[in-house]
Amino acid sequence: MANINLDTLSVAELDKLKYSVEHAINNRKQTELVDVRRKLDELVENSGFTLQEILEAKSVRKPVQPKYRNPENSENTWTGRGRRPIWVEQSLSAGKTLEDLLI
Repeated sequence: MANINLDTLSVAELDKLKYSVEHAINNRKQTELVDVRRKLDELVENSGFTLQEILEAKSVRKPVQPKYRNPENSENTWTGRGRRPIWVEQSLSAGKTLEDLLI
């Protein structure tokens, strides 16, 4: 990369340099965008799916096994992820620990 001492350039030269840089960035973006589009088209063509099907696809999460059970109601379970259920908070407030609620 060429070293340019910006302190020695006039305002007109800086404006010209700015225009050149912006033009180069726009050209590079367009070139890279077209390349990405070509790769995507190739992937879609080889996948057997339509682009619409691919865009609408959602990842499937495997269910997580419960890690904790409410000792007062065994139907209430919690995986340990996300916000604590009320029964967990109540158990903790009553002096129990998470270890006490383990399945």
